[in-house]
Amino acid sequence: MAFHIHTVQKLPPKYKGTPRPAIAVAGRSNVGKSTLINLLLNRKVAATSKQPGRTRGVHRFLVNERWDLVDLPGYGFAKVGEDLRGKWREMVSDFLTDHGNLVQLLVLVDARRGIGELDTEMVQWAIEERVGCSIVLTKTDKLKRNELAKAQHAVQHSVGAKMQVFPVSALKRTGVTELLDAIEGWWAEDAFQGGMQ
Repeated sequence: MAFHIHTVQKLPPKYKGTPRPAIAVAGRSNVGKSTLINLLLNRKVAATSKQPGRTRGVHRFLVNERWDLVDLPGYGFAKVGEDLRGKWREMVSDFLTDHGNLVQLLVLVDARRGIGELDTEMVQWAIEERVGCSIVLTKTDKLKRNELAKAQHAVQHSVGAKMQVFPVSALKRTGVTELLDAIEGWWAEDAFQGGMQ
């Protein structure tokens, strides 16, 4: 059965204690998280901006009244003060530590820049906490085919052969189907198994 997103509801920022399985999206502040979320959900629910660091809190989206997709604050190079960066990191850490129903962490990596130190920290956290983790290479349309192949190989080498790497272009909409198929599989493994309603 094809995976369809019927409903999306933005939840309160302080919402906690959900029994629903969640997939969280993390990455540098200019990696294209909001753009990817809007593409995956097929509607504009996450704010996008040319100014990095627009996402300044943990944003939850209830999908099909069964699962949560979580947009985590960007880390790294946002043009904000050190105090705010520290608060963002604390928010991410609190969410990752406290959420017992996190089934997958998507770490977004700009295909042109490769995997960085903070990306590696997120991956390592997932491994230590036994949370599923995958890499999403964004902005792949900015690279030529051979450049993308090298970039993907380098990232795959960094995270190991067992971790999935999804090259995606929001502009050309390439790789989206493969990522959505994977998301359907992760959500289907939850306690609500039984197919779409």
